[in-house]
Amino acid sequence: MESLPMIEFSKVRIVALSIAIGSATTIGSAAETSPNLLLITVDTFRGDYLGANGASQNVTPNLDRLAAGGANFTRARASVPLTLPSHASILTGNYPHTHGLRDNAAGALTAESVTLAEVLADRGYASAAFVASFVLDRRFGLGQGFGLYDDRVSSEVAELESVEAERDGGAVVAAFEDWLEAHGGRDPVFAWLHLYDPHAPYAPPEPYRSRYQGHPYAGEIAYTDELIGRALGALESRGLLEDTLIAVIGDHGEGLGEHGETTHALLIYNSTLHVPMLLYSPGLVPAARVPDLVRSIDLAPTLLDYLGADVDFGEGVSLRSRIERRDDQGGQSSDEISAVSESLYAQSHLGWSPLFALERDRFRLILAPEPELYDLTLDPGETDNRFGAELEVARDLTRQLRQAIDTRAAVRQEDEPPAADSAAVAKLRSLGYLSRPGGDSDPSSASAADPKEKIEVWEQLQQAMALYGRGDYPSAARSLESVLRTEREIPIVYEYLGATYMRLERWESVERLYAQASARGIETASMQVDLGVTYSRREAHEPAEEALTKALALDPSSVKAHYHLGELYRVTGRLGDAVAQLREALTINPNYVFAWNALGRTLAQAGRNDAALEAFEQAVEAAPDEIRGVLNLAVQLERMGREREALTTYERCLTLAGSEFAQAREQAARAVRRLATEQR
Repeated sequence: MESLPMIEFSKVRIVALSIAIGSATTIGSAAETSPNLLLITVDTFRGDYLGANGASQNVTPNLDRLAAGGANFTRARASVPLTLPSHASILTGNYPHTHGLRDNAAGALTAESVTLAEVLADRGYASAAFVASFVLDRRFGLGQGFGLYDDRVSSEVAELESVEAERDGGAVVAAFEDWLEAHGGRDPVFAWLHLYDPHAPYAPPEPYRSRYQGHPYAGEIAYTDELIGRALGALESRGLLEDTLIAVIGDHGEGLGEHGETTHALLIYNSTLHVPMLLYSPGLVPAARVPDLVRSIDLAPTLLDYLGADVDFGEGVSLRSRIERRDDQGGQSSDEISAVSESLYAQSHLGWSPLFALERDRFRLILAPEPELYDLTLDPGETDNRFGAELEVARDLTRQLRQAIDTRAAVRQEDEPPAADSAAVAKLRSLGYLSRPGGDSDPSSASAADPKEKIEVWEQLQQAMALYGRGDYPSAARSLESVLRTEREIPIVYEYLGATYMRLERWESVERLYAQASARGIETASMQVDLGVTYSRREAHEPAEEALTKALALDPSSVKAHYHLGELYRVTGRLGDAVAQLREALTINPNYVFAWNALGRTLAQAGRNDAALEAFEQAVEAAPDEIRGVLNLAVQLERMGREREALTTYERCLTLAGSEFAQAREQAARAVRRLATEQR
């Protein structure tokens, strides 16, 4: 196999920086005693795809060199198989039930949460984050403490407010390189790079597409490794590599068919929770292979320890002793760590049971309607459920897990759970460890479906969602309708099927579908937005306003709800209310070009021409190649008597308009002919 570009780390540099690191017991004054920090998080990175962890394919040569020169935690666990809450755990050192983010695109990190960036900012670090997915947008709060939070994940208008929006890792690294060049090394720096490329759908660029034709996920990992090499090269070319502490971690893994799960989010086996975790800096113990159980929440406390920041940070612990205090036989620190993990995705989106897990020593417990216990020494693939055979272990881990998670919000103890071994459950119940929790929020609730028993339904849904993502709406509709015939209580089915009907302009189908959902007590913000748009199309203004207002009650941060409500108010003459809604949408997402255009139209309608022109200019700045914004700007310029500028802008429209915008193109062409004649 052709080798990938690698970064050279000389022994001279390792020796030289060992002195600097050793003397940097505090941070905050002189840059020469404060190492830089580069944190790289890789989305959807399985721990067993790292070469240093024994992967058979040579896909991570750059990362393997980091592992050879630093610390490799071979048994690292994420707290949740979802991007936003997992990154919140990495940056705060807290579990999801503590920092409060339990799902993607839901909620925001509270101001009371302290991030790694905030601690380092207080110590004089210049900081910047470069993220590659909409689910890490600044509105979700992870930008706390960063001087720059670059979340420009897509310039495609069609992807605005799409949770699938992402940008290629090459663009992320390029933005980091530009920032690094502009910064000039004036202060110690903390940079966070988020690389999203291994996330499904897998589409590695060449040469990795051809090289890994039968395994595109491996191709994505290989491409990501090249990007990491580029980032390290950017440090080296500026003379910063020897003064930088580097950490690389996966936010979660990927199912790849294990336990029937092809991607991630639903189940919480180690296929989606075992992640790579590396720490490198000249001065660290080289080739420190740490086999202890550790957690993603331990990374930030470890980094702060090595950076000399004497602070208590989150629920994690520093792993420095595990790196440095090795006996002659390669033993590790004896302090035992337990790893808690969760996924509430099944509960939030599918109406099924949430899942919680606790791993300690050789065992792993999954709290579910059918509880599971695995001996990871004998069964690392988690295929032999020992719950009924290891009652004492099951009892002990269950007690610890219930103490660890938020028992008031997530595990109410009133209902009795079913289990694979009724005698085992009866025994635990008699000991008081599996009392019957109430409500579907408990993983032991008898009324909630066990996600692992519904995995075939989930995979069918995943396929339908993939069809929707590819734009094959007729096929997506047929697939979702098939699911709905047997699964009538799943919120996400109604959401995706309704969105599919919207794309197909089947407005009556949208109304009927959401009426069915409402009758079953299923209401979400996205469904209410779709209803509002559907009602607006037939000028049913009162029910449209009711639906959009309900959407905002369910999700106050819904940019689309604010935008469509603003448009409704504009059409019905409530211009002040329209401006307020549109500005609120733009406060949440300053790049939402639709809201800029709507704001411009509203202000023009109110006779506020200068403000309208400014809004249209913002629309064009946000999306320079979007024909509608350019046309609106041209019309406004002409309205204000600035004919020469208007003509130039209309002519620009003619270079942008595609076949789908024939009407806009014709409007611009007529204006060009008219203004050209007048100016002659």
